[in-house]
Parts: sequence; C-alpha cells; structure tokens
Amino acid sequence: MQTPPRSPFAGPPLHPEAVEDLTRRELQVLLLVASGCSNREISRRMTVTERTVKAHITRIFEKLDVESRVQAALTFIVSRCPACSARFSHDRAAADTVREA
Repeated sequence: MQTPPRSPFAGPPLHPEAVEDLTRRELQVLLLVASGCSNREISRRMTVTERTVKAHITRIFEKLDVESRVQAALTFIVSRCPACSARFSHDRAAADTVREA
C-alpha cells in the first residue's frame, strides 16, 4: 500500500499576528534567531547570559505557539513581509476549505 503524499499544510499553523505580543527584547532575540545565531552568539551580542537568552526563547515559543527555532523564524518572516502574509492567509484559507470538504 502506497503512503499518500503529505499535505504542505500538515504542520502546525503559524500565527504571524502573535509577533505583535512580543516585547522589544524578545523581538531582538527573535531577529537574531531568524538570522541563524546560536544562543551563545545572541548572548554575546546582547550582553546577557545564555540563560537569559534561553528564557527569552522559551517565552517567544510560548507566545508564538511554536516548537522550534525554524517555526519561530518563519513566523517572524511572515509577520514582516506583506507578500508573505497575503500568501499565508490565502494558503490558510485554501487549507481550511480542503479540510472542510
């Protein structure tokens, strides 16, 4: 029996509007995460401890309802790109339509 192809909408939904709930420091951390920085590099750039960076990232994950740095970065990118946001909204509506059928 052949496995059906995985839907591109199978992952957890992104909530780009949730980025607005982040504090200024959390946004700074998220920008560095989205840029590919490690916790150590973020701590050096922001002159805080790695433990503080981890605490910020934990709160970011909770507020954005994501489980990984990649999901957090994608959420940030989608929230800052009008074309991405429009496409994301269109794709989400299409996925909802498919699920209802």
